Amino acid sequence: MNSVNSTSGGAANLGAGEVIFILGLLFIVALVVLGFFGLIYLVVRAVTSRAQQVPSTLPPEVVVQNQQQRDHDQLRLLAIFHLVIAGLALIGIGFLFVHYAIMHAVFSNPEMWKSQKQTPPPQAFLDLFVWLYVFVGIILIAATALNVLSGFFLWQKRHRLFSLIVAALDCLQIPFGTALGVFTIIVLSRESVQQLYSLAETNYPAPA
Repeated sequence: MNSVNSTSGGAANLGAGEVIFILGLLFIVALVVLGFFGLIYLVVRAVTSRAQQVPSTLPPEVVVQNQQQRDHDQLRLLAIFHLVIAGLALIGIGFLFVHYAIMHAVFSNPEMWKSQKQTPPPQAFLDLFVWLYVFVGIILIAATALNVLSGFFLWQKRHRLFSLIVAALDCLQIPFGTALGVFTIIVLSRESVQQLYSLAETNYPAPA
């Protein structure tokens, strides 16, 4: 009983230095996240508000057809890369299971601690790692599902807002997700692509 009370009391009675350090760390993380999304906003703003190019000498209908073809090709590539990112997240889930199995086998082996002449870590420490694995697993499962849906929607040119939200979340997956998210936002912010989505959703058959 005394050992339990001392453990809980030591965890609860954090010093002022530890509290200030944790708060400072959280503040730095918040600044990094805000700066990261601010950078993405500036990139998208610069691309969408850039000066118009020199008018082409081709007939207007040919220019429109060429732009539509480029938009189609870029949307298909984005759809494929979203499925690739989903596959990487799925591989990450498998790696997470393997890593948990190894860590569980190591920490649960009493012979290892006898050879090291050390006491095994407390059960609370092991439980914390279990919740950490669960948290990361939920994130990877959500990333897999969202990117698969966004990939199909990009291929069908539907639910543009959903793909924009997924692209913003992908920006947190440094570095590949960041690159994919930024380019997805840039492409979906293009006026010609917005017209393609409007046309596709108008022609798409309504559910029965």
